[in-house]
Amino acid sequence: MKEKEAFSELVDRFRACESVEAIGLGGSRATGKADAGSDYDLYVYVRADIPIAQREVIFAGLFQIMEYDNTFWEREDDGVFTDGTPIDILYRRIDDLDQSVRHVVIDHQAQNAYTTCLWNNLLKTKILFDRHGRLAALQKKYTVPYPAELKENIVRRQKALLFDGLPNYAGQIKKVIARRDTPAINHRAAAFVESYFDLLFGLNGTTHPGEKRMLREAKKLPVVPEAFETDIESLFADLFVDFDAAIHDLERIERRLKAIL
Repeated sequence: MKEKEAFSELVDRFRACESVEAIGLGGSRATGKADAGSDYDLYVYVRADIPIAQREVIFAGLFQIMEYDNTFWEREDDGVFTDGTPIDILYRRIDDLDQSVRHVVIDHQAQNAYTTCLWNNLLKTKILFDRHGRLAALQKKYTVPYPAELKENIVRRQKALLFDGLPNYAGQIKKVIARRDTPAINHRAAAFVESYFDLLFGLNGTTHPGEKRMLREAKKLPVVPEAFETDIESLFADLFVDFDAAIHDLERIERRLKAIL
């Protein structure tokens, strides 16, 4: 069975399950940005858990491999279609999604990274099935202008995390560089970049697109630091080969970022 045929059959089988409230397609497959390495992100909104025995029936004949109940991030089944195309099937409750997005959009709560990622995910989800129209209603509810207070909270939080707070990431990176602690350098640099991009998307009043292609998506923003793409690439090129240059990269990133705030 070809990939698209298998995917359509999978959706039809989930539609027939009484516990399923809605089904949505997310990620690059929904936004038209998929490439040869892209998987499927299928969101199955349920009123009650679907037992594994029932899911085995739903998946029968469609996959060459399937892992059940992975909970590393969300609760999901991860599989590979018979033609080799991977898929992540994530199980959610609409009320839980509503609460999580409300904390950001209504309560203006900034996070350490990816603050508006789930909001973006909801808005960009392609609805494939919506038994009672609840998923569409949720999309409509949160199709609102970017809140000014949320923007301010994100910028304030990330600026402190990056440079200005006592436990700031830049200072931590410099400390672990001095120790030549390479695992810690990698860990803190990853957190630094996550916070950096959360600030850029928040500053521009743009929902966060997720962990993939952040640099490419940030290049489309109207307000960005001078040469920020080159600076980020230089930082990662220098982190493990030229420690002094990496520290200069951090200081240059700080100057250029603060110049636009």
